[in-house]
Amino acid sequence: MQWLQIVKKVSFQLISLAVVACYLAGCSLFGPRSESIGVSSDPPGARVIASGKPVGTTPLHFEAQRGDNLLIEVQKSGYQTQYRTLSRKLGSLGILDVVGGAFFLLPLIGLFSSAAWEHDPAEIGIILEPEQKAAPAQ
Repeated sequence: MQWLQIVKKVSFQLISLAVVACYLAGCSLFGPRSESIGVSSDPPGARVIASGKPVGTTPLHFEAQRGDNLLIEVQKSGYQTQYRTLSRKLGSLGILDVVGGAFFLLPLIGLFSSAAWEHDPAEIGIILEPEQKAAPAQ
Protein backbone atom coordinates (compact mmCIF):
# COMPACT_ATOMS: atom_id res chain seq x y z
CA MET A 1 0.00 0.00 0.00
CA GLN A 2 2.79 2.42 0.90
CA TRP A 3 4.65 1.54 -2.29
CA LEU A 4 1.56 2.50 -4.38
CA GLN A 5 1.39 5.93 -2.69
CA ILE A 6 5.07 6.55 -3.45
CA VAL A 7 4.55 5.64 -7.12
CA LYS A 8 1.53 7.98 -7.34
CA LYS A 9 3.46 10.81 -5.71
CA VAL A 10 6.49 10.38 -8.03
CA SER A 11 4.22 10.10 -11.07
CA PHE A 12 2.42 13.32 -10.11
CA GLN A 13 5.76 15.09 -9.66
CA LEU A 14 7.05 13.89 -13.05
CA ILE A 15 3.86 14.96 -14.82
CA SER A 16 4.01 18.35 -13.07
CA LEU A 17 7.64 18.77 -14.09
CA ALA A 18 6.79 17.91 -17.73
CA VAL A 19 3.92 20.42 -17.78
CA VAL A 20 6.10 23.18 -16.28
CA ALA A 21 8.91 22.41 -18.75
CA CYS A 22 6.49 22.64 -21.68
CA TYR A 23 5.05 25.87 -20.29
CA LEU A 24 8.49 27.45 -19.91
CA ALA A 25 9.76 26.21 -23.27
CA GLY A 26 6.55 27.19 -25.09
CA CYS A 27 6.63 30.80 -23.93
CA SER A 28 5.05 32.26 -27.07
CA LEU A 29 1.63 30.90 -26.22
CA PHE A 30 1.69 33.08 -23.10
CA GLY A 31 3.65 36.08 -24.44
CA PRO A 32 2.44 39.54 -25.48
CA ARG A 33 0.52 39.72 -28.77
CA SER A 34 1.50 43.33 -29.52
CA GLU A 35 4.64 45.45 -29.40
CA SER A 36 5.54 49.12 -29.41
CA ILE A 37 6.62 50.60 -32.75
CA GLY A 38 8.43 53.95 -32.79
CA VAL A 39 8.25 56.40 -35.69
CA SER A 40 10.07 59.73 -35.92
CA SER A 41 10.43 62.13 -38.82
CA ASP A 42 12.46 65.14 -39.86
CA PRO A 43 10.62 67.51 -39.81
CA PRO A 44 8.41 66.30 -36.94
CA GLY A 45 4.62 66.57 -36.95
CA ALA A 46 4.01 64.21 -39.86
CA ARG A 47 0.89 62.06 -39.98
CA VAL A 48 1.53 58.31 -39.56
CA ILE A 49 -0.72 55.64 -41.06
CA ALA A 50 -0.04 51.99 -40.20
CA SER A 51 -1.56 49.44 -42.59
CA GLY A 52 -4.29 51.88 -43.57
CA LYS A 53 -5.15 53.08 -40.04
CA PRO A 54 -4.11 56.52 -38.75
CA VAL A 55 -2.08 56.18 -35.54
CA GLY A 56 -0.92 59.75 -34.81
CA THR A 57 1.77 62.30 -35.61
CA THR A 58 5.52 62.01 -35.27
CA PRO A 59 7.33 61.45 -33.03
CA LEU A 60 5.22 58.64 -31.62
CA HIS A 61 5.06 55.09 -30.32
CA PHE A 62 2.02 52.91 -31.04
CA GLU A 63 1.01 49.31 -30.39
CA ALA A 64 0.92 46.88 -33.34
CA GLN A 65 0.12 43.19 -33.64
CA ARG A 66 3.35 41.16 -33.66
CA GLY A 67 2.39 38.54 -36.25
CA ASP A 68 1.54 40.94 -39.09
CA ASN A 69 3.73 42.69 -41.63
CA LEU A 70 3.19 46.43 -41.32
CA LEU A 71 3.10 49.15 -43.99
CA ILE A 72 3.99 52.55 -42.49
CA GLU A 73 3.01 55.66 -44.43
CA VAL A 74 4.33 59.08 -43.30
CA GLN A 75 2.66 62.20 -44.74
CA LYS A 76 3.16 65.92 -44.27
CA SER A 77 1.83 68.78 -46.36
CA GLY A 78 4.53 70.12 -48.68
CA TYR A 79 6.60 66.91 -48.46
CA GLN A 80 6.70 63.66 -50.42
CA THR A 81 4.90 60.76 -48.72
CA GLN A 82 7.33 58.11 -47.48
CA TYR A 83 6.58 54.39 -47.11
CA ARG A 84 8.32 51.73 -45.03
CA THR A 85 7.51 48.05 -44.66
CA LEU A 86 8.18 46.41 -41.32
CA SER A 87 8.43 42.68 -41.85
CA ARG A 88 8.28 40.12 -39.09
CA LYS A 89 11.11 37.98 -37.83
CA LEU A 90 11.34 35.24 -35.23
CA GLY A 91 11.65 36.89 -31.82
CA SER A 92 13.40 35.67 -28.69
CA LEU A 93 10.28 33.85 -27.46
CA GLY A 94 9.98 32.11 -30.83
CA ILE A 95 13.62 31.03 -30.63
CA LEU A 96 12.93 29.55 -27.18
CA ASP A 97 10.00 27.66 -28.72
CA VAL A 98 12.30 26.19 -31.37
CA VAL A 99 14.90 25.17 -28.78
CA GLY A 100 12.21 23.73 -26.50
CA GLY A 101 10.71 21.92 -29.49
CA ALA A 102 13.96 20.04 -29.94
CA PHE A 103 13.34 18.37 -26.54
CA PHE A 104 9.54 18.31 -26.36
CA LEU A 105 7.41 18.69 -29.49
CA LEU A 106 4.73 20.69 -27.67
CA PRO A 107 6.60 24.06 -27.60
CA LEU A 108 6.62 24.17 -31.40
CA ILE A 109 2.92 25.03 -31.19
CA GLY A 110 4.03 28.44 -29.87
CA LEU A 111 5.29 29.34 -33.35
CA PHE A 112 1.65 29.68 -34.45
CA SER A 113 1.19 32.45 -31.86
CA SER A 114 1.82 36.07 -32.86
CA ALA A 115 3.94 36.45 -29.70
CA ALA A 116 6.68 34.34 -31.35
CA TRP A 117 7.32 37.13 -33.85
CA GLU A 118 8.53 40.74 -33.73
CA HIS A 119 8.79 43.56 -36.26
CA ASP A 120 12.05 44.34 -37.96
CA PRO A 121 12.86 47.16 -37.30
CA ALA A 122 10.71 48.28 -34.36
CA GLU A 123 12.00 51.88 -34.53
CA ILE A 124 12.15 53.91 -37.74
CA GLY A 125 13.30 57.41 -38.54
CA ILE A 126 12.22 59.07 -41.78
CA ILE A 127 13.60 62.17 -43.47
CA LEU A 128 10.85 63.80 -45.49
CA GLU A 129 11.85 65.33 -48.84
CA PRO A 130 10.13 68.55 -50.01
CA GLU A 131 7.68 68.10 -52.89
CA GLN A 132 9.14 68.89 -56.31
CA LYS A 133 7.55 71.86 -58.03
CA ALA A 134 6.41 71.01 -61.53
CA ALA A 135 8.25 72.92 -64.25
CA PRO A 136 5.98 75.36 -66.12
CA ALA A 137 4.72 74.00 -69.44
CA GLN A 138 5.88 75.87 -72.53
